[in-house]
Amino acid sequence: MSLARDSREIRKWKAARRAQFRLKQAFERIDWEEDVLLGEVAALQAGTARAEIGPADAVIETVPLDECA
Repeated sequence: MSLARDSREIRKWKAARRAQFRLKQAFERIDWEEDVLLGEVAALQAGTARAEIGPADAVIETVPLDECA
C-alpha cells in the first residue's frame, strides 16, 4: 500500500465527518430560511419592502419602504 494513500478506515472516517459537516450546514440553512428569508419574502409580498439588487458580487438586501427615497 502506498504511503500517500489513506487507509480504508481513514477514508470512511473522512466521509462520515464530511457528512456530519453537510448536515450541520443543512440545519443552519433551514434556520436561516425560517428566521431571515421567509420574513424578507413576506415583506416583499406585502409591499412593505423592496429588493435592491446590485452587481453580481454585491449583497442583495431588502429595504423597508419608509427608508426608500
